Amino acid sequence: MRISLRRVAGAVAGIVVACGGVSACGAASGHGGGRSGDATASASPTKKGPGGPGGKLLGGIWTFDSLTLTVDGKEVQGHDSAVSPWVEFRDDGTVAGNYGCTPFHVKAKLEATTLTWGDDLPALPSPSATPAPPTGAVGACQTPEQQQEAKAGDFATTNEEVADFEAKVKKFFHRGPLKITEKKLERQPGGPPPGSLPQLRNEHGDLATLSVVRAPGFFDTTYHLQSWTVYDHTEDFESAKDNSFAFHRDGTVTGNLGCNDFTARAYFNGSHVFFRDTRLTTHRTCAAQNMRDERSIVGRLQNSLNYGYVGNSSVIYMADDYTSEDRKTGLNFQAVTEQ
Repeated sequence: MRISLRRVAGAVAGIVVACGGVSACGAASGHGGGRSGDATASASPTKKGPGGPGGKLLGGIWTFDSLTLTVDGKEVQGHDSAVSPWVEFRDDGTVAGNYGCTPFHVKAKLEATTLTWGDDLPALPSPSATPAPPTGAVGACQTPEQQQEAKAGDFATTNEEVADFEAKVKKFFHRGPLKITEKKLERQPGGPPPGSLPQLRNEHGDLATLSVVRAPGFFDTTYHLQSWTVYDHTEDFESAKDNSFAFHRDGTVTGNLGCNDFTARAYFNGSHVFFRDTRLTTHRTCAAQNMRDERSIVGRLQNSLNYGYVGNSSVIYMADDYTSEDRKTGLNFQAVTEQ
């Protein structure tokens, strides 16, 4: 069983509401991100967005709220153990993403209140490296070989559901111009004024509410790695205040692990990320607890697990996508300014 994007996004939902909606959490600017050559790489992050609700989409990666949309008057819900749909509004005049298990890349015209889907383009290349192979579970999307084996097994129905979901998502986007509006969130007791989530609607009444996977402010923020999820509980890093992580648009990750400086590569692929080439760049000796935490962090990053993630300028939640439910792991970050 894989850890669903819905579960990861659920952990962030309260933060989005608490900071007044998407725009206050760092998704209002028109700054793109990614690594050159990766599926989620963007053009220059300096282009100004169109303003309005459409401008809030530019440079971010989004998914369907609760993996749900409405097509032809019927609610269509993705199988949370089988699909990872995402959409990235790039500042080069294109939209890239994944219908669930099938990547796409199209020309698009994003305006303040309207999105118009254009001609298909070749899909963006996958990351040049790969995460660790699955252990104890099948990944989000099966290979042709796995699909063949599944026809007579337990996954046969799931494959049909995935195909149906992808067809409905594709129909939604290719059915004419989409009007961009905002859905107001409910005010939480004692919280700030409610924020909003983007909504897309076409002339046929089809409707999708979007929730953020990666906000543009993600690349302009320094985070502390606060804790990690181990099986069914979370353990804090006692020296969390001493570590720091900065994710850069070229795919490098730099910072300090509580004692020594480090560098790593982060490979983003839509709603997923994995780490490679983690190494210390200094070799100091520090307090015993800091050294223990540092060794633990290095080990976890060097595992190169494939994480489903949700990140904005306040928090990042990552959940291991490839191990069974009773062995799941995760990483939880908080912005330095949020401490």
